[in-house]
Amino acid sequence: MVKKLSRIGLIALIMSTAVMLTVAPAHAIKFSISGQINRAVMYANDGNDGEWFFVDNDNSSTRFRFKGSNKFKDGWKAGLLWEVEMQSNPSNDVNMDSDSDIPDDVTFNERHMDIWFGKEFKVRLGQGDTASNGTAEVDLSGTTVAAYSSVSDVGGGFEFKENGRNVGVSVKESRTNFDGLGRRDRIRFDTPKWEGFYGSISFMGNSEWDAAVRYSRYLKGTGRLAAAVGWADYGNSSDSNGGRYNGQFSSSASMLFNSGLSVTASYAYRDQDGNGSEPTNLFGKIGYTFKKKHTVSAQYSRTEHLARENDEGDTFGLGYVFSPWASVEIYGTYYLHMLDRDGRGNIDDIDVVMAGARVKF
Repeated sequence: MVKKLSRIGLIALIMSTAVMLTVAPAHAIKFSISGQINRAVMYANDGNDGEWFFVDNDNSSTRFRFKGSNKFKDGWKAGLLWEVEMQSNPSNDVNMDSDSDIPDDVTFNERHMDIWFGKEFKVRLGQGDTASNGTAEVDLSGTTVAAYSSVSDVGGGFEFKENGRNVGVSVKESRTNFDGLGRRDRIRFDTPKWEGFYGSISFMGNSEWDAAVRYSRYLKGTGRLAAAVGWADYGNSSDSNGGRYNGQFSSSASMLFNSGLSVTASYAYRDQDGNGSEPTNLFGKIGYTFKKKHTVSAQYSRTEHLARENDEGDTFGLGYVFSPWASVEIYGTYYLHMLDRDGRGNIDDIDVVMAGARVKF
């Protein structure tokens, strides 16, 4: 099945390239420059030590992008997306050994280097979102810059301690939302939208592929509903961990009611053979927007069997976002990261508080 899908992906790439070469350009691509800076101050306490940090909020990192598109003859469209991330002290990496004011290895990271074209169907080629990326992160609450299903983006680098000694596992090693395959070099195909639905499939190297279905629509008199479900097959890539992991399932849904109330949930797991219980993640969130510019939320998530069999990584989170203008968000968040491990009854919780602002341009 995997080899068959890989051949289909290769054939599709050849056909797509041939079609693109037959499209006679009528105009140059028009593009714009945009981006954001997202900085915050963060305090963390692991039960033994407490430290302040100045961080780049990894929930929605500092970045800039070039984006462009244009219409061509016979209804064809083509475009590009080039997006680069730059972070100083990422909120998911800093730990108790980090200097709070001296950045470690500030680098530019490639997020997107993508071209696309199509009529009703859309073909994407290059570095960018795989089909399943984001399927565990559908969230209409309005507080994702403060808190969402990827809870290790805030405080992920801190290690749990017991009686003042490191347990040997960090926050990000003990919990994940299993959100698809992320951003990769791939070819991706998107179907036209129909009644709020559309599908996607993408192919990477090493027989790795993924597929997803998404839905988004306003329900008259009620509010907006959005949902996504995806499957990622690891093929023989490094994600398969030497063939021990088969793939992963991810899903999420969010409802934003006209009253300002929102409800969000996510469920995902990794499919594996002969390696104990399958790791799973369950996430739930409730939010409320009032006076149009203020939004609050509370969430809870649990990842099981990830770092070790029977591990339970629980996170409770609170978020607040104030949006005085369309391009500015001021936010605050609190996370309580917990770890329950067999035979270790006194593992300390990790408290993280973060406040900052995201300014888009």
